[in-house]
Amino acid sequence: MISGHFETFHVDNAVVERANLHYHDFHEINCVLNGSGVFRLGGTEYSTEPGTVTLVRRNDLHNIVKQSSEYYERAYIHIREEFLTNRCSEITNLNLLFSKNGKPTSQIIRVDAGWLRDQIIRLDDHDETGYGADLVRENRLIEFLIELNKAVFNAENAVVPRDLPVSSLISAVMGYVAEHLDEDLSLDAVANRFFISKYYLSRQFKTNTGLNFHQYTVKKRLRHSKDLLTTYGNAVDVYRVSGFSSYTHFLHCFKDEFGMTTKEFIRRSRNPDVVHFENPDSAAAASVEVRRPRSG
Repeated sequence: MISGHFETFHVDNAVVERANLHYHDFHEINCVLNGSGVFRLGGTEYSTEPGTVTLVRRNDLHNIVKQSSEYYERAYIHIREEFLTNRCSEITNLNLLFSKNGKPTSQIIRVDAGWLRDQIIRLDDHDETGYGADLVRENRLIEFLIELNKAVFNAENAVVPRDLPVSSLISAVMGYVAEHLDEDLSLDAVANRFFISKYYLSRQFKTNTGLNFHQYTVKKRLRHSKDLLTTYGNAVDVYRVSGFSSYTHFLHCFKDEFGMTTKEFIRRSRNPDVVHFENPDSAAAASVEVRRPRSG
């Protein structure tokens, strides 16, 4: 355990191919150390290899589509947005990792594979204990983040999508859904909006994303509801704005998706001493509860 603000996971187990798109309440830095695979961000797929760093902004849908090699070693860093914000200075904005052209976004870059492995080894070193150990570990991460920011500034490090990305139709549909979460997003309504058959849309969406269309819209709405719940603190004020017509249906979907009630989520989000991270490759998808040390 490194800190109450961030956590690292180093894994080499086989990927479950076509795993569903998912998202987190925190940012994810996905580092490929050995082997190759295909990573999906929203509606676009990217080929990854040693040195590939995927910077997944909080709440952005993503997944590993498949691994292309027999061995696929990755390291994950899950990090709270507030951690980056609190460590920014007037001339150093660590949040630029998760933005482009002034807009919040996820992105993929490629850095020297040897350097990347060295950085992960430094972060993996948890043997130091005692006075100052926590600050040493935190400083290692900040140094790593600074270098990643520099790499983001260099356009030559950007990773372009695969030759066969998700279809332009599905990308457009996903964009439309994101902008109209509180409107009618039934399969019929969206198919009519794009002048296509609902059966064609359904097949193409499942093929391109691994989710059926209804599952996707529900996930997007639930993701949005978490931000609204954090702001308003009341499910009654949130469910319609999130796109749900029924309060009870919203509560049921929320519990199924996140394993907690809306009240439990609100209580958890307001507890500044507890951070919940998820092991990205655990078969049980278990969360890691981290209690922040109190000052004073």
